Amino acid sequence: MTEPRKPIFGFLWPKPDPHAPVDGDFVQVRQVRITPRGPIRLAALVVSGLLLVSLFGSAVMAGLGAGPSVPILAMAAVCAIALVLVLRGAAVGTFVTDERVTFERVLRRAEVPWSEVVSVATTDSRTPFLGLPITVPGRWTVLHLADGSLVRTHVYSSSPDLWLRPEAFDIARLRLEHWRTP
Repeated sequence: MTEPRKPIFGFLWPKPDPHAPVDGDFVQVRQVRITPRGPIRLAALVVSGLLLVSLFGSAVMAGLGAGPSVPILAMAAVCAIALVLVLRGAAVGTFVTDERVTFERVLRRAEVPWSEVVSVATTDSRTPFLGLPITVPGRWTVLHLADGSLVRTHVYSSSPDLWLRPEAFDIARLRLEHWRTP
């Protein structure tokens, strides 16, 4: 074996290939996450993932031991769907390349080319508390588009990645603002 061993969960922290070619224009083509996963998001993902895996395993074992029944199959299906949503929650965030901004949400993805972005601004508004539908006063970084619409990013003060860390919010905001500048 000449290749170094890779960690089992290495896909959560991908490292760029140091031997990969760099194009001649020095253009960022890989998506870069603006806000790294914060401690609150990681803790919530790990705890809910472990809980759902144990519930799913219990439902499967109960179904194998006592024979399949509708409640056990329904519990297994609900746990499987919830587990997929939790794993999808690990990918939620704002990603950028030199060509576009990508917004990964739990159920959908939106992309905006940088050519359509007029400005990046921070506004005082009500923000979701830790990504939940509960709103609290906070600051939100938005993109003003050429057609006059606003696109909200995942950079807001009560985000599960940035909550109680104002310096992380400022760094993410500045990163997004400076990425736009040519």
